[in-house]
Amino acid sequence: MENHEMSSRQMHRFLPTLRLATRVVLAGIFVIAGAAKAYDPAGFAIEIQRYQLVPWLVGAIVATYLPWLEMIAGAMLFVGRLKRGALLILTLLLVIFTCALASAMIRGLGIDCGCFGKTFQATGTLLPFLRNIFLLACAAVLWSERSEGV
Repeated sequence: MENHEMSSRQMHRFLPTLRLATRVVLAGIFVIAGAAKAYDPAGFAIEIQRYQLVPWLVGAIVATYLPWLEMIAGAMLFVGRLKRGALLILTLLLVIFTCALASAMIRGLGIDCGCFGKTFQATGTLLPFLRNIFLLACAAVLWSERSEGV
């Protein structure tokens, strides 16, 4: 019985460290991905168009502004300012990105995800889909924290 209490206490002390590491990883991925796409918005617009989900003009607008949203929300989550709002934005983006990847897989589109612009090539859709599921789990860890903060 005493060992169980001890491990429960240790786990309680470990959770803040786990949440901090999760927050840093999630934030860092979005800052890096946003920066890679902001560097070449025209190339990112082409990647968006390959999904065949939105008209060219919408894709071009998204390619221009989405990377900045990713970088700002990632930075806010990283530094701890407006954490809940930043986490909400990043979670919604992950859901949208995961649905887009699933749509591409279902329709048999042989495309790269475009998640990191031209930084990583030939990633396909399955590995990014699985990565997004992992990142959604990371977001869930952060959402599970009580209202004292993320």
